[in-house]
Amino acid sequence: MSLSDKKVRKKRRWGKIFEYSSYERNLVVDDDYKELLKELEEDYTKRKSIVVTAQEIAAKRDIRVSVAKQLLEDLEEKNILKPTISNKRLKVYIKA
Repeated sequence: MSLSDKKVRKKRRWGKIFEYSSYERNLVVDDDYKELLKELEEDYTKRKSIVVTAQEIAAKRDIRVSVAKQLLEDLEEKNILKPTISNKRLKVYIKA
């Protein structure tokens, strides 16, 4: 998605006008998902210590946060990562 595809929106609050742009990240399916999972698996097994969140992966790889959460859950099932801190909004993973 290019910069021209972003929508600039205006929001008024307390007499001030805020401009922000919405951005939709890519949805990853089947073959791309497996390839991305393999890349992450290789990357995280090589590192000594690591702290990872779904938002961090989504920003780096330009994918949706829901896809990043699923990737982290799959890596948790393979015993590569394990959750350390979790609440209803955020899970932080470290190397297992």
